[in-house]
Amino acid sequence: SVRCFSFLSCQCGCAKALPFMALSPGLDMRLPLRVVRLSLALVVTVQVASPSFLVAANESHSLQQTFAHKECSANPTCVGISGDCCPASNGEILECCLDTHPSPPGPPSVGSALDMVPSCDAHNVGFPNCGDIARCEGEYSESGSARVLTATSDRCAYVTFKTNLLLDQVLRLDADVFITPGTCSESDNLAFWFFQTVEFGDAFQEPASHWDILSEVDLFETFIGIGGVDSINSNFAGQGQQKPWKNLTITGGMRQHITMWQDVENLAGCPVTQSTARIGTTTVEYERPLPVVSIYVTHCAPGAPCCTGDDCKTLQSDPNTAQACITVKEAPLLFALSNWGAGHRVTPGCEIGAADVTVVQIGDE
Repeated sequence: SVRCFSFLSCQCGCAKALPFMALSPGLDMRLPLRVVRLSLALVVTVQVASPSFLVAANESHSLQQTFAHKECSANPTCVGISGDCCPASNGEILECCLDTHPSPPGPPSVGSALDMVPSCDAHNVGFPNCGDIARCEGEYSESGSARVLTATSDRCAYVTFKTNLLLDQVLRLDADVFITPGTCSESDNLAFWFFQTVEFGDAFQEPASHWDILSEVDLFETFIGIGGVDSINSNFAGQGQQKPWKNLTITGGMRQHITMWQDVENLAGCPVTQSTARIGTTTVEYERPLPVVSIYVTHCAPGAPCCTGDDCKTLQSDPNTAQACITVKEAPLLFALSNWGAGHRVTPGCEIGAADVTVVQIGDE
């Protein structure tokens, strides 16, 4: 430790241990009230080697006059430490004593609008799902914050959205989604979904940066073929726990809010990494294992997130919440609105969309 004989001319390195002190020797310092209350003639020992303590006073000064309570439990930032802190029984003042007014946690973030650039990715979406008949140009429109897909013929319709977002950056994703009532039939295969991919290349040659079954999230989808009540669902390309949306129909339309979140505590017990990709019925080895995250999806009334912050953890055990372990690819999220239909035939005029798509990234909440 080093010893300083005056707070007003600290010339022996005190500023490193007490960051509120000036770095320049001899500088007239305006000390915080909590420090000024200590005697200016006080001999202070700065414990540089031990970050648990800040100062120890000589016996001529009563530290009990500086702090209202010496007990750790009586000082908000010392709660959890046993015994006395301000000062401790040996006369030392713990660091937690000097911050007696912690800032309360702020409200959970409502998210920022996700930058989604409309595109027609035939290579990764259109052709693999519907061949040459897939239509993108002219099928897409915007209305305020809503992104709308409207089939202009009986051919497959889709639109894709490029982002710069990586899956492991996502803490929570929110969107209002809808099927316009009376526009679609039970045979329409509708979806708002995403996976992770670069724009070009071959999935078999570059599996770490392209689609596979273990990396897709279908925020909402309708069952392929004839679908009625409960045919709308959240799923993960056939893996994980898919969940139907009770009492909602394709023909009657729906407007719901979707909340997707990452369980950073991994309470579902997902593997830490994934070594292989599943592309159709083929398994392809990665050059190195890729990380895996635990993803949950639920739906609720439109207009607001289904959950925020720790409230989402409560919904993880809800029987209507879908869950899966998703591989994190070395590529950004690509979103899509699509209607593949039954037998690649869709209902002309069938309209679906997503609005107010927002994201909360890791560290924002």
